[in-house]
Amino acid sequence: MNASKKWVSVALAVTMAGALAACGNNNTNNAKTESSASPAANADATEAPKAPVKISLLTTDNSQPVPGGNAMDDPTIKYLAEKTNTILDITFLPAAQADNLKKVKFASGELPDVISDYGVNGDLYANNQLIPLNDYIDKYGPNLKKVIPQAAWDGVTRDGKIYAIPESAAGDSKVNRMFFVRKDWMDKVGITETPKTPDELLTMLRAFRDKDPNGNGKKDEIPLSGRENFTWLDTILGMFGANEYGATVINGEVVPSNTSPQMKQALTFLKQLYDEKLLDSEFMSNKRNTWEQKIQNDQVGLWVHDPNLGWDWQDKLNKALPGKGAIVEPMISPKAPGVQYAGFGISAYNKTFSVTKKAKDPEAIVKFFDWLVTEEGQEFVTFGIPDVTYTKDSAGKITYNQQKDTDDKTALWRTITFNLAGWNPDLKKVQVGDEAVAKLEEFFTVGKQEGQPNILLGAPTFKSSLPEIGEFAVPGTMFIETAAKIVMGDQPVDYFDEYVKNWRSRGGDDLIKQATEWYNANGKK
Repeated sequence: MNASKKWVSVALAVTMAGALAACGNNNTNNAKTESSASPAANADATEAPKAPVKISLLTTDNSQPVPGGNAMDDPTIKYLAEKTNTILDITFLPAAQADNLKKVKFASGELPDVISDYGVNGDLYANNQLIPLNDYIDKYGPNLKKVIPQAAWDGVTRDGKIYAIPESAAGDSKVNRMFFVRKDWMDKVGITETPKTPDELLTMLRAFRDKDPNGNGKKDEIPLSGRENFTWLDTILGMFGANEYGATVINGEVVPSNTSPQMKQALTFLKQLYDEKLLDSEFMSNKRNTWEQKIQNDQVGLWVHDPNLGWDWQDKLNKALPGKGAIVEPMISPKAPGVQYAGFGISAYNKTFSVTKKAKDPEAIVKFFDWLVTEEGQEFVTFGIPDVTYTKDSAGKITYNQQKDTDDKTALWRTITFNLAGWNPDLKKVQVGDEAVAKLEEFFTVGKQEGQPNILLGAPTFKSSLPEIGEFAVPGTMFIETAAKIVMGDQPVDYFDEYVKNWRSRGGDDLIKQATEWYNANGKK
């Protein structure tokens, strides 16, 4: 399975649109595909057409306005179904409750044919409820094999078996979370270079707090903001080589990074930020909308988000703060002394699609996803329905109707839900314009320069039955509660040592043993 090659050249004289807002990857692919026809059209001419295959898909709404009711009543989904010879039954779970709702459905035996996730689902894999896809992809997924890079396939492979179809990472960025900084705030407070160390970051955040960079005289600036349950603070932790979701080797053992001495250092730093009013006082309760509104209200100088949304944030601030000269830029992660790898954990893919053993026709499912990465499929993902939301002339020039009477109102959820193929600046320019693509490439360039290696890439899920412990290298409630208590001053920093001791004694030691054995046999280099 090789990396992709460019498959399309698109003229740039277009009628095009404003920004797309999304919490995920909404890019298009730069791969050459052999066929843009639907799977049904690729069948041998002597074969009778097959009846449409019904496919049930469980995914998240990504906090976007998605179709309700019967999926096939939606024109966009109906078009996709017709092109792939399927009948689609799509359930969109509310993003904030998606993980819990999935667990409830799985526990009750309510399995879809296909589940969208962010890796190989640990519960379904542990219960032997996923279908290995190697043979199906080899036979029915030629375009998937060309478009999706090997590193992404490696991340969803267990013991040589592929258990998901991964979405290529955007722009070859190694990370899907990074610092977003208000460059105009930096200019106003006299910060001429981005911070290289935690101490330099403190200097910048203090200037944001004290020097009125938004110019309203109210002292309402929030130097750094985050979201509920300790989310979107990942890159702050990464300055110290810590990672809520990663693993590290200490004294010959593979341990979750959220139990490491580096995490204790990171929490100590966050506590200092909180004590000095440099961290949003509501960081543990901020819902997405509240957090976004603070940023758009010209109150936040630094935050963490997906590099794929670099232009989205610039466009939002252009509209929310007209004439303000707001400039959003990526910021490479500062490094604490002795830290080799900073930033978030490296990931070669974003979302994934796994096929469960409930599926009666895995062949049709793989063909469905294979069509999505063809030229025709990627035009659908990027622009919608031909002659409705875009047109394409005989020379191949695309006109995208984002701001016309046929406004592409499905763009927000369609691209997040169905994109698999990665980054194609030519198509993206048609979609959002040259300025947007230039801004995105700024973020992807930084994303290529940082990230913590995933030493358990391809490992099975090591999981406790206790929810407070959770999966190995995935923060359970015990970590989140401990971190919040330390940062907000309800417990001293040394309370972290008690958390580690409790975590290990309540089943963590067994998970460490399993992870270490796997690493020594498979991952150690």
